[in-house]
Amino acid sequence: MSLQPLVLFGAGGHAREVAQVVRDINAIAPRWQLLGALVDAAYRPVGEGGSSLPILGDAGWLAEHSDVAVVVAIGESAARRRIVLDLLAQRAGLHFATLIHPRAWIAAGSEPGEGSVVFAGALVNVDVRIGAHVVVNLGGTISHDCRIGDFASLGPGVRLPGRVQVGEAADLGAGCSARPGVRIGAGVVLGAGAVAVDDLPDGCVAAGVPARPLGA
Repeated sequence: MSLQPLVLFGAGGHAREVAQVVRDINAIAPRWQLLGALVDAAYRPVGEGGSSLPILGDAGWLAEHSDVAVVVAIGESAARRRIVLDLLAQRAGLHFATLIHPRAWIAAGSEPGEGSVVFAGALVNVDVRIGAHVVVNLGGTISHDCRIGDFASLGPGVRLPGRVQVGEAADLGAGCSARPGVRIGAGVVLGAGAVAVDDLPDGCVAAGVPARPLGA
């Protein structure tokens, strides 16, 4: 069986973690041929890790490679949304891959949308809707009837009980949790370890136990 060519957009720490998800998937059942990474023209490496992937070019590289699937491997929600929309504006019909780590558990019918990545140890229970280009990081749990909007990011160890709504491009830090039925608005940034016990309005930055919008 031939492997599906795949590129990641991004070459930072999150992209290296996504590349590991691809390797772990292939170790169970070979599916992807990971060619390398695409970056913005102004990209400069940050930190000591560097990229273990060859840099193929910028978004223009896709114009001559119509058979290649893409995952936008950018950890920050708003940036991931911007890049996805830019890529789609440049080339309609672009195929985005969905990556689910073999050690994640997802109930039947709760599969994430296109371009999403679900990391090892994540648990997604029944009747959950996960949008496109969502990140469910290491060890996150999502219980019944939750709704996760497009481009949202759930950091490592996030715990969502039943009926929680997470808006588009919301960014939940490591170890966040919520009360059942809470709505976390679009574009919300929720600090690590925060507990949302009341609804959080769109676009706010919130932290604490219980979580409160900063400056409110």
